[in-house]
Amino acid sequence: MNQIQGDIAELMADTNDRIGKTRRPLFRIYEIHAAIRSGTYPNCNQLAKQLGVQRKTIQRDVTFMRDELKLPLVYEETLHGYYYDTDVSDFPIFQTTSEELAGLFLARTALESVRGTPLAEVMQKVFAKLTRGMLGKIQFAWSDLDEAFSRKTIESSPRDVKLFGQIADAVLNQLVTTFYYRKLGADISELRRVNPLHLGEVDGGWYLIAQDLERNALRTFALPRMTRLKITQKSFERPQGFAGNDHLKRSFGIWSVAGDYSRQLVRVELKNYAARLAQERRWHPTQEIFPLNAKATRVEVRFEVGRLEEVLRWVLSFGSQAKVLGPPELVKIVRAEIEAMRG
Repeated sequence: MNQIQGDIAELMADTNDRIGKTRRPLFRIYEIHAAIRSGTYPNCNQLAKQLGVQRKTIQRDVTFMRDELKLPLVYEETLHGYYYDTDVSDFPIFQTTSEELAGLFLARTALESVRGTPLAEVMQKVFAKLTRGMLGKIQFAWSDLDEAFSRKTIESSPRDVKLFGQIADAVLNQLVTTFYYRKLGADISELRRVNPLHLGEVDGGWYLIAQDLERNALRTFALPRMTRLKITQKSFERPQGFAGNDHLKRSFGIWSVAGDYSRQLVRVELKNYAARLAQERRWHPTQEIFPLNAKATRVEVRFEVGRLEEVLRWVLSFGSQAKVLGPPELVKIVRAEIEAMRG
């Protein structure tokens, strides 16, 4: 009985190690690596005491380092400790490309908004799969990247996250969906019945692109303005040729032209800090930058869109550093907006 109790206690302690109550696996393995490289011939008992974990935890780490990371680990019987039998100058866990690290960071930040919500556990498992497939060497805990990277994002509420999961299921399974929707500026919500086709994230917000069955047209819906969502059991066929990414590319932000996909060429002159930002960022897939002076402190930004509402907001964000060159309609609505702001 004492042996069983001891095994249970050791297992519980090891579980605590794994969920991060002591040192995170990534840093623990690195410290084992550093201790072995120091030439002091550390063994599992010494490392366990030094790192505050169970001996079995260190043994698993050492096995992982030898078998998975292919480190030349050897146990010296006489000195009762580990050493490398060939020179190890680089730790293989960090031998990843810049593209892999960028992908890992973006995946991590994309999932950050669900922290503390019912979907957090599910998304942690998804992230674990992504990291295993990307690095093929070690599984990162979510918290492992917090100390190195951060990204300021608009957080989603728990209600929006739950709604996202339900709508995503309807999109994937092609199920007719109903909900009440309140347009911006409207006082009441209206019942909508749609074929959900695509979920897109734009500027930190999630939007549903769907075929509105009453209006027989594609419409875009912001998830926070949806209520009383119901997923029916009636299935539908996705329209041939529809691609959510292509649909979003027709707009500057989220709103696309319904039915008529005619485009307008937007031309805006930016100067000083705005010109520098234009050379660092890509606001639209069709964006082109043309320097207007030798130092490129004045540039012309061009791109094609179907609607101008969100372009108006973008232009106004630069204040006096922006000058609209075309189209005439955009010049008109910018002037009207400035006059309205003057009161």
